[in-house]
Amino acid sequence: RGDQFLETLDTGLAGRRQRLEKIRSELPAGDVRRGQTVFNSPKAACLQCHRLGYQGGDVGPELTRIGTVRSADDLLEAIVEPSASLVRSYEPVSVTTRDGEERLGILRRDDARGIALVTGPGSTLQIDRADITAVTPATLSLMPAGLDEQITRQDLADLLEFLKNTRWGK
Repeated sequence: RGDQFLETLDTGLAGRRQRLEKIRSELPAGDVRRGQTVFNSPKAACLQCHRLGYQGGDVGPELTRIGTVRSADDLLEAIVEPSASLVRSYEPVSVTTRDGEERLGILRRDDARGIALVTGPGSTLQIDRADITAVTPATLSLMPAGLDEQITRQDLADLLEFLKNTRWGK
């Protein structure tokens, strides 16, 4: 009954589940070492936004211990459908300015002077308080969707295996 209720709230839920199940069924066995190579590769670009140990960015969630707190299914969904569920403190916001522009980013500072939005790796946008007309939650993750279409199924399986086994500092 809970799944039926959730589907009434999110009409795309069934389609996302089917897509994830199809991808999961296509995945070969993964390899941790190859997965680390995928994680560090320019094509996947995970380190641009995610910190792992002492390396990486701070746009997305820190992944040093992700294997201890997320299941393989959660990790697959986060890679394939990054907007399906947003990690607390990394929820995007939309800031509308007086000139009608809309800016999307992760809120890093909100005070009397204005707002600081992280909009990408190494990119922070400062918006003066006087220029802001609205700040609203956004539903689109800054993590781009479609990584599963840019890398092979083997690379995806290897990346998942690496993330599942990322348990440093345990």
